[in-house]
This record gives sequence, C-alpha cells and structure tokens, in this order.
Amino acid sequence: MNTPTLTRNHSTIQGIATRRTTGTVFVLALTIFAAMTWVTDAAVIGGEPSVISFDLPPTTVAVPVTGTGDLLTSDVAEPIEISLRLSSLVSGATFPEIDRWMIRCVPRSSSWRVVNYSPRTETQSDYTGPIQVKKSDEDSQSFGMAIDAAQGHLARGHFGVDQGSKQTESLQYERHAPLHAVTAAGTIERGRGVYYKLRWTSTQVLEGEKEFKITFDVPAGFRAGLVDISVVAIGRPGKKNAVTDAFAQIPVLGDEAGAMRPLGAARFVVAVHAEGDPVARQAAQAFSDSEATLRREAGRVRATSPARSLSTLIRHVVAKLDVDSVDVHGDWAERLIFNQADPYTDPIIRKLPTETRVIALDFCDAQRSLETLQTRTSQAQATQFELNDLVQASIDQVSK
Repeated sequence: MNTPTLTRNHSTIQGIATRRTTGTVFVLALTIFAAMTWVTDAAVIGGEPSVISFDLPPTTVAVPVTGTGDLLTSDVAEPIEISLRLSSLVSGATFPEIDRWMIRCVPRSSSWRVVNYSPRTETQSDYTGPIQVKKSDEDSQSFGMAIDAAQGHLARGHFGVDQGSKQTESLQYERHAPLHAVTAAGTIERGRGVYYKLRWTSTQVLEGEKEFKITFDVPAGFRAGLVDISVVAIGRPGKKNAVTDAFAQIPVLGDEAGAMRPLGAARFVVAVHAEGDPVARQAAQAFSDSEATLRREAGRVRATSPARSLSTLIRHVVAKLDVDSVDVHGDWAERLIFNQADPYTDPIIRKLPTETRVIALDFCDAQRSLETLQTRTSQAQATQFELNDLVQASIDQVSK
C-alpha cells in the first residue's frame, strides 16, 4: 500500500530536483555568457587603450570674409571662416602603421552652407619625374656554309660562305607617373559639412597638428553656433610579442592579425563665436566649461561603480536583466553632448543621481543659451543685446 506513495514522492522530488538543476544551469549559462562579454570588452576596449589620441580646442572664432571673389555666397547671408587645429599623439611601446585619417565637420544649424574649405584635394606620385619607356624591335637573318677537304698529307683546303642582315627599330617616350590622393576633401550632408581624408606618405606625416579652414555662409548678423567634428585613424597596430599575437588570432578576443582597423577615434563639439562679440565669446566659453564639467562628472560616476571588476560581475548581470536599473557605464554623456538625448525624457539620465542630473541640465542650459543668442541686426541694437545678455549671465552665475 505504501509503495505507490513512495514512488510518487520520489517522482515529485526528482521533478523538483530537475527544475532546480535546470534553473541552476540557466543561471550558470547566463553568468558564463556575461563573463565572456565582460572578458571580451576588457580585452578589446579596456585591455588596450587607443594607440592614437586626438585633441581639438573647444572654441574657435568666426572671422568675417571680405572680398569673396568667386565664392558662391547668398545676398541675405554673410560668409565667415573658422579655423580648426586638430592635434594627434601616437603612444604605445611600438609605433603603428598609420594609413589614413577620416574627418567629418558638420554644423548643428541647418542654415549654414559650405562655400570654401582648405586643404583641397591634393595628389602625389611616388616618382619624382615622368616615366621613360623604351621599346626596341630587332630582326636578324644569317646564312653560313663551310667545307673542309684534305688530300693525304700534302694538300688541305677550306671553303666558307656567310650572309646575314639585321634590322633594329627603337621607340622611346615618356609617360605620366601614376598619382594617388594624399589629401581628399569635399562636401557632405548636401553641402552643409566637409570631409577630409588624409594619408600618411613620404611627404605627409599624420602626427602633430593639422590646420583646417572652412568658410560657411551663415545668416546675416551671426553670433554663435556649434559644429560637430569626428575623426578616426585607420591603420595596423605595431608588432607585439608572440603571446599577444597568439591571442589576437582568436576571433573572440581580437581581430585578424595585420588587418586594417581603427587605431584611435574621437568626437568633438566646437563652439563658434563671432569675432568682436564679447557676449558670444562668453557664451561659447560657458558651454565649453559645462561640457568639461559634465565629462568629469560622468567619469566620476563610472569610477565609483566599476563594471570591469570581478566583484561586480554578478550585479552587472542582474542589472542587465533588471529593466529599472541604471547603466552609468553607458554612453549617456556622449549622447547628451551630441544632442542625441533629452535629459527630461531619457530613461537613463532621469535615474542618475540628483547631483549628476543637475550638471546635465546645466549643460543643456549652456547649450541653449549659446544657440539662441539674438542675431545682431544693427550696431545700436547689438549694444543693447550685449547688455541684456551680460546681465542675464551675471544673474545665472549668482544663482549657481
């Protein structure tokens, strides 16, 4: 009578054990997957910093252009020229093989139009002069015959005949040496922005400072604006030791050895202010300071909760599964700086600590103040605008 009961209880216990085992295997598999993701990120992103780092001043002056000449400008706008000084630093134990830079410059305002830029497209050849080509065609004919005769020990004779002709034609000319682009430049975004592609050659070294000048056609009375700039360096990393090369051959931990890959990349937002406008200059500097403060705060928040340590691996997995968690190690700061997030509606920014949210809102206020500067319409009104803006800036500074 008790045997069926024992069998049923045993089956129940076995089912519970099976479910527990399945749940344990699922959690273990999920943990292993997260660990593999963490290891991959650490090897690719955190294990080796960028070989090339870039730097660009946060503000630049918009200089009015006079004597436009052949520039296609509008009658209701005014041309301005900005200068961008991009610097690069190559670091690391081994020097990489840098192939090219890719640079994009696009203004935030849709009313800006590119009318000129420098440097322009430049070509170069690996040969110092034209290539000489020489072709020759030679036709030769010959005929020969020889007879030897001997008679005993007293007489010996020799007879021979030889006939030949030779014709040679020669052609020599010069050919242009093959060219390749050292610097390629042109417009993008339907004429709103500019791109540059620079190659490392025997006469151009992609390290140090490079200056780029762009002339925009902006609305009359321009005071300030923002320009987004992105740059990436493509090439091959320097040779490493045998152990590192062996790990690089593993698809999970590295790319194909010897393949072209990004060696460094950066994104910048540059505040442009009109020449001789102190209020616009102050607004551009305030925007630059608020951006630096936001980046420092984002780095501090990441440092207080490191996601790369093994002690926080399980919590990192739980955070991925929890929809209400806040990923402070994400790109929320970059998205906010490049106008790709709204601090009032973004789910991550809304859940940040209060102090961090206040800094994010201050950055948005500085950006709004720069982009909404009133347009200069006359010299008399410009003075009034400057006084009002200075008073407002002083009030904002005291309130902070």
